[in-house]
Amino acid sequence: MKRIIFLLTFVLIPMGLVAQEQQAQDWPKDIIAGEYTITLYQPENTSYIDNKLTSSLALGVKKQGEEPVFGMLWTTAILDVDRTSRQASLASVNIDEIRFPDEVKDEQRSQFQNLINTEIPKWNIEFSLDDLIASLKEVSVTTSELNNTPPKIIYANEPTALILIDGEPKLKSAEKGYELVENTGAFIIKDVKKNNFYLKGGEFWYQSQTAVGPWETVKKVPSKVKSISKKAAPEKQDDEGETEDYTGAAPKIIMVKEPSELIVFDGEPKYSPIQKTNLLFVENTESNIFMDVLSQTYYVLLSGRWFTTKDIKGDWTYVASAALPEDFKNIPSDSKKANVLSNVSGTKEAKDAVYDAQIPQTAAVKRDTKATEVVYNGNPEFKDVEGLKLQYAVNTESAVFKDNSTYFLCDNAIWFKSNTPNGPWQVADVRPNDVDKIPATNPQYNTKYVYIYETSPTVVYVGYTPGYYGTYVYGPTIVYGTGFYYNPWYGGFYYHHHYSYGYAVIYNPYYGWSFGFGYGSPYYWYGHSYWGHGYHYWGPPYYRPPYYHGGYYGRPSRPSYNGRPGVSHFDRPSTRPTTRPATRPSNGSRPSTRPEIGVTRPATNVPATRPETGVTRPATRPNYSPNTRPATSPSTPSYSPAPRPTSRPAARPSGSSLSGGGRGR
Repeated sequence: MKRIIFLLTFVLIPMGLVAQEQQAQDWPKDIIAGEYTITLYQPENTSYIDNKLTSSLALGVKKQGEEPVFGMLWTTAILDVDRTSRQASLASVNIDEIRFPDEVKDEQRSQFQNLINTEIPKWNIEFSLDDLIASLKEVSVTTSELNNTPPKIIYANEPTALILIDGEPKLKSAEKGYELVENTGAFIIKDVKKNNFYLKGGEFWYQSQTAVGPWETVKKVPSKVKSISKKAAPEKQDDEGETEDYTGAAPKIIMVKEPSELIVFDGEPKYSPIQKTNLLFVENTESNIFMDVLSQTYYVLLSGRWFTTKDIKGDWTYVASAALPEDFKNIPSDSKKANVLSNVSGTKEAKDAVYDAQIPQTAAVKRDTKATEVVYNGNPEFKDVEGLKLQYAVNTESAVFKDNSTYFLCDNAIWFKSNTPNGPWQVADVRPNDVDKIPATNPQYNTKYVYIYETSPTVVYVGYTPGYYGTYVYGPTIVYGTGFYYNPWYGGFYYHHHYSYGYAVIYNPYYGWSFGFGYGSPYYWYGHSYWGHGYHYWGPPYYRPPYYHGGYYGRPSRPSYNGRPGVSHFDRPSTRPTTRPATRPSNGSRPSTRPEIGVTRPATNVPATRPETGVTRPATRPNYSPNTRPATSPSTPSYSPAPRPTSRPAARPSGSSLSGGGRGR
């Protein structure tokens, strides 16, 4: 793990008319304090380092019947973030410096400073997370040492579904005379007496003589098999929405026991040009496959990583995003393949995705919050984290660590501690030692992205960045998953770990990671919980990803904190002896459209640089430096993203030509 500072060298582009109108509504903000009115003008956000936002802003102080006095204010604040609504607010504000003109008398200056110190920290300033990302000039970035070995790539030109089995099939008795294959998310059951296997995918049933196929469709299966399948069906969540019935042909089944990706073509591959580039893309697939005409080389994007080959049916090798042909940066924003720009080094979309991966989802956790029960398969067994004294439990679904004589539990992005591996668990105010050093080769790597920011006698303030859900920064872009394969636990129960491949995972700047579907496959594929374990839930196992509604893009994932007793947004006193309002302003709703990213802030009343006088700064900046820094500033594409959708569709579009799914659910 390396800590580096990414310096924003992009030339910021102007906002669109809608964004300008929205900003005009948001700023300036007035604070009424007795006979004084404090007017705050739009801040210049300077940096976001270790969850601390530094900003400067112009302000005016006006006493009734007098002319206003203008000055400057510098602050350091901790953010309260809701990544689902894409809104952020200042959870606490520390005023670093206040500057007024020299002609302001000392008595009045002291009066103004006391007034500002009292009133401003109480103001609940709420703003768009996307505006914040666009405005930042410096962000601390956590990078990862990951595995980029290509997965096995499988092709099909007819409706096909990929079924993942975690190693050799493991059978476990379900009910008398029937056994389930436990190390897969698909529902595969064996009729022991008839020695037949049955596979359920959507509304289709398949039959085979072996657990790995070959499979053929059947119209009827034993009533007991249907009964067990209903018992194994996972409970539907309230926000899943409705799904339309699939009417296509039953897809072909391909089963794999190693990291693999399936690319499904609708017939033979068809190529289309990308305007103003030397690139072609394969148009009749949901996968992102390109051909560079000049070099006659193919490129494919899988889980945020690029792989290349001269023979599309041959072996693929990893290629760093920075080594892609220059034409990838020139893909137009209105292209069918504009979504890949977030994974192309040097683009504004890639920078925004990297910055976004550093912004946490935050919460305030009461100290009496209860932890989820930890269940071990037998007595607790612990194993050393590679190269560390820290240990982790291997025979449980829970993320349990042993640090000397203290046990820690990372439970849905909250840290707990106990004197025993079985609890009772108390909300922790510190994390395990060396948790930041956990290597990506360890299956509990994602827990290092769960943080503790501040504590009080009654509340612990926590948060997690998208790394907890499998979003990692690798070089100048983000990727999904570590790329490593983690051996599961078998011993009466099957505890699996995170997969990086097999679900056609792709990133979209509006919704994050989603998993895709091949042509003609049904919607419900993965997901059963016969033994009551959540690890069989459908989709990539880091989290439940957006539901499919026309292509890859659905809703953002729900935060881990949603609906949990004892967990809420930040709501605490500021660093000054004042109190913060108990509720957010009623008019703090999010704009109906997403502003264009890349905001040029007005220079009026805002100095270009912060005065040095009266500022306490470290003598030197931490020795964080990127591995490589471009010699010149990359150019910014002259386009703006389309407005962000205001709401998620209630149901999958009935007219979509993407008629189903081959990997998920």
